[in-house]
Amino acid sequence: MTQGTGLHHAPGTVVLLHGLGRTRRSMARLAAHLDAAGYRTACLGYPSRRLGLRACADHVQPAVSAIHERAGCPIVLVGHSMGGLVARHLAAAQPDLAAGLVTIGTPHRGSEAADLVSAFRFGRMLFGPALLDLRTDAAAAIPMPACPMVAVAGTRALIPFFRARLTPPHDGLVSLARARPGLGETWCAVPGDHTRLMDHPATVAAALAALAAWTSLRRARPMGEGGASDPRNVSEPRGRSSR
Repeated sequence: MTQGTGLHHAPGTVVLLHGLGRTRRSMARLAAHLDAAGYRTACLGYPSRRLGLRACADHVQPAVSAIHERAGCPIVLVGHSMGGLVARHLAAAQPDLAAGLVTIGTPHRGSEAADLVSAFRFGRMLFGPALLDLRTDAAAAIPMPACPMVAVAGTRALIPFFRARLTPPHDGLVSLARARPGLGETWCAVPGDHTRLMDHPATVAAALAALAAWTSLRRARPMGEGGASDPRNVSEPRGRSSR
């Protein structure tokens, strides 16, 4: 955890979760941007290729709960790809945990790439049980938290194998349509590829904007009072996708 200037001065606490087959180091550059803005950050790792999606959430839950307890107020969860689904499990299981959730290239409606790869035994062996949880037919089983959400989707495809196999526009692994829950979340399309989407300047800007809104409003009025200053009312829909 970055120590920063202390929780009583910092705008908020942020937990960053990596995607399938990645490590916490993949979120370090984004965390550095948030650190520079004055936020306290923690990049957490989990065995994404050994456990299923819910088990990954259970794995990081003690650490996330400890961070939440130290913060003394709701935190913000930021997840890249599968990390966004892990964050959904965490926030849904503990409603007072998160002031908001930022997902980056997360297959909220399931991944067409996961459908393709999971058809092969080698793919299932390489990526483990979580791969099956990322398929399009498994998306409905993932809980959706009540906190506000910002969904960032990429539109630049650099992975050749999936370039012509996914519904465009897409980031090489996740299509824009499947990166949007379609439940009134704030969302933005970024001209970045899946692997490095969390480092794109537009993604950083979207994360900082969400953090500024959720954390500043939390200081202005305590959680649970409702009204325009309630963080749960921050995210205004910019359009919906039909299910």
